[in-house]
Amino acid sequence: MGTEPAISRWRRAGYAVLSGLTGWLAGQLACLPVNLITAVRNSDGHPTVFVQKLLYGLLVWGAWTLLLATAAWVLVVLPLVMTMRPCLLVRLRFVVPAVATVAALALAATRPAMFRDTSAISFWHKFAQVIPYGAFAISFTLVTAWLYILLTKRRLDRAESTSQQPRVVDRAS
Repeated sequence: MGTEPAISRWRRAGYAVLSGLTGWLAGQLACLPVNLITAVRNSDGHPTVFVQKLLYGLLVWGAWTLLLATAAWVLVVLPLVMTMRPCLLVRLRFVVPAVATVAALALAATRPAMFRDTSAISFWHKFAQVIPYGAFAISFTLVTAWLYILLTKRRLDRAESTSQQPRVVDRAS
């Protein structure tokens, strides 16, 4: 097996930050249709009210999901990145995103009793609070895990290819 190229902790943390922010942005894009539907429903056909509801809704949803993503990043992603060897994460590149997605969906599905509507008769009304959280959880975890593993794999491949090439020293001078 030989020696594995090392990736510094600062570089791993930087990759984790980059992948976390990209995952949060992907989550925002995944939840945009739900935000649009909610803004249309709450505006009663008034264009000015629609723009206000959409902007305020996107601002509140963005701040709330940034808080959720930061908590997930600090409590799950950062310890995982700092404790596991990068080559092991690259080897488990199909398992890690799947496990992370299942765990995120399990957390998104557990909601407090105050968000449950027991009188709802349709699927949309019954799960209106779960759908945006589920979409955000799936997109955030998949993109965060995929991008971190991709960046780490690229770095490991680059370090391995440069360590295998012989160094040419020019002593012409």
